[in-house]
Amino acid sequence: MPNLPEDILDRIKNLERQVRQLTTYVNTRAAAAPARSAEGAADEPREEGGPPPSP
Repeated sequence: MPNLPEDILDRIKNLERQVRQLTTYVNTRAAAAPARSAEGAADEPREEGGPPPSP
């Protein structure tokens, strides 16, 4: 790997960790919850600690 500053490498590692966490969260939620429409999901309040709503 090229010589990158440590802070850049740390940021990349943090982003990779967040992607893994979000992927796990989405896959777990999809497996645990019944399917629902986008409209129904948008009307429900977001759980504390869950991912932010998509734009």
